[in-house]
Amino acid sequence: MELLKDKLYNGISFEIIKEEYRAGYSSPFRLLLRVTNFNDQKKKIQVRLDYISIKYGLKKVWAPQEIIPDNTFFDFDYTYEEITQAYDGDRIELEINEGRFASIRLIRERGQWWITESKERSTYNRSLKSKIEHFEAIEEQSGITLQNFSVKVEDENSLDLFCEVLSLDGKVKESRITIEVAIYDSDNDIVFFRSLSSSDFKGFEVFHFGTMKLDITVDEISKIRIYPTR
Repeated sequence: MELLKDKLYNGISFEIIKEEYRAGYSSPFRLLLRVTNFNDQKKKIQVRLDYISIKYGLKKVWAPQEIIPDNTFFDFDYTYEEITQAYDGDRIELEINEGRFASIRLIRERGQWWITESKERSTYNRSLKSKIEHFEAIEEQSGITLQNFSVKVEDENSLDLFCEVLSLDGKVKESRITIEVAIYDSDNDIVFFRSLSSSDFKGFEVFHFGTMKLDITVDEISKIRIYPTR
């Protein structure tokens, strides 16, 4: 078996750095899980830590999502009722980003946490076209239509986006056109926004939004909205 602290998952490491009992607290048993981001870009991480004690049974705790900057760490703090100490034979199940990033099972032996099973998401969805939404009514008000969307997934946190802008009936209402793109996560929060303008629109133009670096993986994108503004 491999120690948890010695394993990297997509450039992220996990290590239990503290087990302690705090008398007088309503949830006296405390674990600190250090998550270190060795990547060159920030990562959005959430970890569910299910503690399975040989004496006290299953205890579940969620931690809020945290955005961890590149090449630094964050300590997730978990507290549990009833448990007074960690025993060899205790187990932990980690679900990172609801299993979309990794799932890890651990056992405590000789005072350290060892990996018994792990699943790492080393692949990601390379087809995001079905996530694109646009609004024909808004486009019609602006006298244009958006078409032929193209999304290129560059890596698990980056994508490149193109679309064609065509004037309706060959008429150009305004020579200045602005197109915006908003990317949403599974909680319907906007995690990326970009605006692109053309000051000399003549009726047809390809808009290239460039590389978009995200704090989430592309698998966590719920929708990509593209729309014109005035």
